[in-house]
Amino acid sequence: MALQTVKVKLPDLLYRRLERAAAITHQSLDAVLLQTIRGNLPPLLEDVPANESAELRALLKLNDDDLWAVARSSIDPKQWQRHKRLLRKSTAGTLSEREHSELERLRAETDRQVLRKSFALALLKWRGYALSPIDARANHVAA
Repeated sequence: MALQTVKVKLPDLLYRRLERAAAITHQSLDAVLLQTIRGNLPPLLEDVPANESAELRALLKLNDDDLWAVARSSIDPKQWQRHKRLLRKSTAGTLSEREHSELERLRAETDRQVLRKSFALALLKWRGYALSPIDARANHVAA
């Protein structure tokens, strides 16, 4: 991997925090800076499935309040209960062909919603919001 050198001016307080993080983790300052940059890059649409990119591109245009609404949205409880019921039947090997198709549709819808919520949270983090553990759990579906 080719490396590039970049000169960046940092506020003293931030520089001291990065130095302290390097000392605590027994890493070089360069390694801490690289990890910090890697972990905070905005999500790129080239990193998502092509069939989802248009919908996610629309999220880029949302204001913060609308992104929070996406991040905190939840799956319809009746739909989630049906999904779990079909998963149990699938595990037992008792799904009909129609139920199998329904399970695939529900799985795709759930995956799509989780991707949207994750992308919204990543955008909010990129915009400077500190995500609490509750916000991070917003991607989980209630059991």
